[in-house]
Amino acid sequence: MPIASKIIYREKVSSTNDLAAEMLAANAAPEGTVIYAREQSMGRGRKGNAWISEAGKNLTFSVILLPCFLHADEQFMVSKIISLAICDLLEPYSGSISIKWPNDIYFKDDKIAGILIEASLEGNKIQSCIAGAGININQADFPEDLPNPVSLYIINKREYNTDTLLSDFSQILDLWYGRLKEGLFAEINEKYQKKLYRLNTESDFIINKSRVRGIIRGVDRYGRIKIRMNDGKTGIYGLNEIKFIP
Repeated sequence: MPIASKIIYREKVSSTNDLAAEMLAANAAPEGTVIYAREQSMGRGRKGNAWISEAGKNLTFSVILLPCFLHADEQFMVSKIISLAICDLLEPYSGSISIKWPNDIYFKDDKIAGILIEASLEGNKIQSCIAGAGININQADFPEDLPNPVSLYIINKREYNTDTLLSDFSQILDLWYGRLKEGLFAEINEKYQKKLYRLNTESDFIINKSRVRGIIRGVDRYGRIKIRMNDGKTGIYGLNEIKFIP
């Protein structure tokens, strides 16, 4: 089924990912279903962080995928194609779009989108996958405690039709998901690596509670980031083992 073959719109939900999970459990949503909400009361990101989005101003949605052709250790490939689809959507309007590992999309040094992937496994295969995303489109003001948010409106000083952008995203993701189904991992990995935020640039990180300096060299097949340290050694780190320092 193509992406957005079924679109479910809600004025307000706790979380589009939560509603997607309920629909999957009830066998009420075919693959490609997009659940789109004007407002989320409990939108969330990775590690349970809240996703702050002004009602009606942005894109907050989830896509239901059934990538049973992927092994459990390949689930980061879903995050890669969602990230690349968001980059392809935003670049015509802004340029300077990159993927800040593991799950954020940046305009220059500011966050314009976040991704939350929740997968269900059966044996060594992925049974289902809910890909949630929040993309800042028309919001002009953000809470002061958010470190570096940005939106298309802030970048270009104009508003955009969110329905049109969701339709465009769905078509773009359909192409990327097709490549994933065809097993074009090398192409996906190459495009993803080229879009990595601060790739081949010295950056500061927190690793094992210590501040270190190194250069991002890419991401391995399991979604772990590769950092070459100043001593010449390369470390590989999982989602909870390293933190960027702005």
